[in-house]
Amino acid sequence: MEVNSNMNMKALGLFIGGVSGLLLLFILSIFLLRSRPVSSCPEGSQTMSKVELYFGLDIPGGGQVEPTEWQSFIDNEITGRFPNGLTIDTVSGQWQDAKTEKTIKEESRVVMILFEPSAKAKKDIEDIRAAYKSKFKQDSVMRIDDKHCVSF
Repeated sequence: MEVNSNMNMKALGLFIGGVSGLLLLFILSIFLLRSRPVSSCPEGSQTMSKVELYFGLDIPGGGQVEPTEWQSFIDNEITGRFPNGLTIDTVSGQWQDAKTEKTIKEESRVVMILFEPSAKAKKDIEDIRAAYKSKFKQDSVMRIDDKHCVSF
């Protein structure tokens, strides 16, 4: 009887050790998969950050940002910070005024910039937004961030 008990204890120990080992391997696999950088970009492309900035052209109290003022803003505030390039779209937008609950429609510009993420780029984007709000008395400049696979 004692021999059978010892054999059962050894078998149980091997079983528990095996299960523990499998559990440890499973947990380690999950950790390694999560800690790997996620990049499903095709060969020849790279992951880059993309920001879209939405600039309303109506000036509170009346008037609009004139085309020459807009171009001056692009030249003086954006191009120097992101000299590698950008895209500008002319769009029409609408939003609801929080105080009056009226729908406000206005012409806008969207600036799209692809960039390598960095603290400097983050600061530059916020500086652009602050400059526009200050210069043209805007309540906000909407910002949308994303990541994309890019090749040139």
